[in-house]
Amino acid sequence: MEIGTALRDLKADGTLECGDCGMPMFAYERAREEIRLECANHHHGVARLPGQAAIDRLVDNWIAKRGAQLHVQHERWGTDDEKGRDERDI
Repeated sequence: MEIGTALRDLKADGTLECGDCGMPMFAYERAREEIRLECANHHHGVARLPGQAAIDRLVDNWIAKRGAQLHVQHERWGTDDEKGRDERDI
């Protein structure tokens, strides 16, 4: 579910507040002029790229942390190697 159609501005910590549930939304993808975010309840939002070096670094950090978290999850589930994958090919 997309929150509104207009791009929103990020907070100083590089997050947004979810318009549906109020939980913090964290960046998971960065494009040319926008950032895609998601909360723990899987609501999605889009924000404009801030253009401020400090916030840009925070956004990059959130994205890197998400990648690291997904990597650890895949290691635990055994989906990083072909042998451990199930029929869903996660």
